[in-house]
Amino acid sequence: MDVWSYIVPFVYLVLLESLTVRWIAGGPVPGLVSRVFATNLAGIALLMFVSMTGWFLGWWPDIRNWALRDSFFLFFVIKAPIFAFLFRRWGIQRIFTLHVLSNFAGVVAVSLLFVYSPAVLAVKPLSVDDLNKTARRRILEIRDAVEQYKLTHGYYPNYLWGGDLVSWGTQRPPDPLLSEGYLPAYPVNPLNMRRTFFEPRRVPGWKELWFGYKDEEFLEIRRLWSPVVEDPRFGFRGAKMGNVLPDPRMPETGLPGNVRFTINYKWLPGGFFYRSYDLDGNGYADAYIMGVCGDENAQATVDCYDYRLDTLTGVMDGRVVPSAHDRRRDGVIHIVKKGFPEYVSPIEGQPVPWIELPRNPETGAIIPRPSDENVSVGMTELDVGNSGEELGKDGENVE
Repeated sequence: MDVWSYIVPFVYLVLLESLTVRWIAGGPVPGLVSRVFATNLAGIALLMFVSMTGWFLGWWPDIRNWALRDSFFLFFVIKAPIFAFLFRRWGIQRIFTLHVLSNFAGVVAVSLLFVYSPAVLAVKPLSVDDLNKTARRRILEIRDAVEQYKLTHGYYPNYLWGGDLVSWGTQRPPDPLLSEGYLPAYPVNPLNMRRTFFEPRRVPGWKELWFGYKDEEFLEIRRLWSPVVEDPRFGFRGAKMGNVLPDPRMPETGLPGNVRFTINYKWLPGGFFYRSYDLDGNGYADAYIMGVCGDENAQATVDCYDYRLDTLTGVMDGRVVPSAHDRRRDGVIHIVKKGFPEYVSPIEGQPVPWIELPRNPETGAIIPRPSDENVSVGMTELDVGNSGEELGKDGENVE
């Protein structure tokens, strides 16, 4: 976390309020900066305490959904008695005037700087690319936990749910990474639907900052996915990354029947998917495919899920490849494949070795390769593929 993005705006706020108070007072005020500093510091501390307490006790909605207007008025009310105590010799009427004008001037100036000159405040507004990169990093955290599970057990988890211990309550989490301590909680969803304005998922602008307007696509996705993220797999208050891909082998997944990676062709930003494969038929998973979806406004870089067949990826020349025949945008920005048999491609410039067609051991007749019409749905996912590959943007290999 960049502490300067918090310290610098606070310093600006103190200086602007101090200048406003001095201007209204008509001259120097003893200990002005120190008193304004103490007022704001105590006000922020009380604001965090009151807002978090009210959030957890259900007095008001998720504070991450507040507009600046909501935070400002609560901050204004909380600071009032502190300001009145520190400037008590000035009289109630003058204190009220100073408090209102200094706060309004300071917050308006800082918000204008945030919208139009964020570099002045040492604030780097997050872009869609920044949030997508964070989502890629966090899916790799889940991958590392899966690999640790494999080292301990000798096989991969059959299924992952997501969430945290709080969301699953008193019951033992069905998720093996949580119940066995490989993850204390799944990573926070960096593209969570319930973020504040300070993510690029609301309409930018000064008026929008104050009143918290959101773009239509964001609102549509929230309307579709809000009932789903109440599921414990998405953590307490829907803040964690959860598996959005049901597995027909796991009837206890609990996702609604219309959720098959997307809802009405809209994916959950920051949601991940995981599906395991038992290639040798011994009852234990020895391969898996995992990935993460990006921001709703970002172009998908990997097309891997076929909603018609409920299958992940396709098969080409004996390899599992990140493509789906439905050609429907599914929002995937990163995919990981592990455990599939290795496919060795010929060295460039060398002749491709001849592959003899299989023959019937009794008659010696050549067994013809099945056509696409003869390939069953069950064969699409379980054919062989590359070993230990990670695929990122546009499906290229990621070291």
